[in-house]
Amino acid sequence: MVLGLVYAGNCVKNVTAGARVRKICPALLASTTERYENIRPFLGRMFEADAPRFQQMPDIIVGQTCARLETELVWYRWNLLRKVQMDETQAQRTELIGIIDRAVPVCVERMTRGIEGSDVFHLELAAASCPMLKTMRAALDVRAHDVSPWVVAAQLERLIPNSAQVAERRGQ
Repeated sequence: MVLGLVYAGNCVKNVTAGARVRKICPALLASTTERYENIRPFLGRMFEADAPRFQQMPDIIVGQTCARLETELVWYRWNLLRKVQMDETQAQRTELIGIIDRAVPVCVERMTRGIEGSDVFHLELAAASCPMLKTMRAALDVRAHDVSPWVVAAQLERLIPNSAQVAERRGQ
């Protein structure tokens, strides 16, 4: 009887978390993709040949995590005390870190290429964009921990921008 109640609670939590994931993942992926679209020329200049792979980052990090959660949060799956293995996401994060590591030593040269030496403002602005790589690297370097699918769902929910802002950007 007690086991039946615990299993029922597990199922309810799966359904609830799954519903939240199906709601937030499309919004989160759209928001992240939109931000990357806005900086596409910047990424092309900074990463050159690696830019197409780096531009896939929203799908790599958000899209694949969401897809994994959808398979983990089916109503009948036992998730109490269970952890989701995030090895694939971690391997792809490692690949993106390699792309950033290749860009860091040549960033200033790439970003200032084509700007006249007398244009101090644009030279400084271009060079100032390079420290952002260290921030990106630090964010990607955080290990994708193997945790409960319910915890991953809650973490994704905290990343979603205010839904009113998302709707406003889409013109709804």
